[in-house]
Amino acid sequence: MNFRFKIGELVELSAAGRKAKQNDKVYDMIGMVLRHKRDERGRWDRYPYVIHWYGFNCGDGTFPMKEYEIKRVRHTG
Repeated sequence: MNFRFKIGELVELSAAGRKAKQNDKVYDMIGMVLRHKRDERGRWDRYPYVIHWYGFNCGDGTFPMKEYEIKRVRHTG
């Protein structure tokens, strides 16, 4: 599988990700892609991006995402 977002990249919710109710926990946060996840059979998981969201205080601070739910953080300056 070819991933658009590489490990270590900073991401935020995309417009589609903002619409999904389950993502309200990480709304307006910045996250870092930690790894690409496989399921127990070795296939790519339904939510293949494991992202550490800065400010998300549930569990280990990670929340899995699909590719369309995230976008790269745009640097301004």
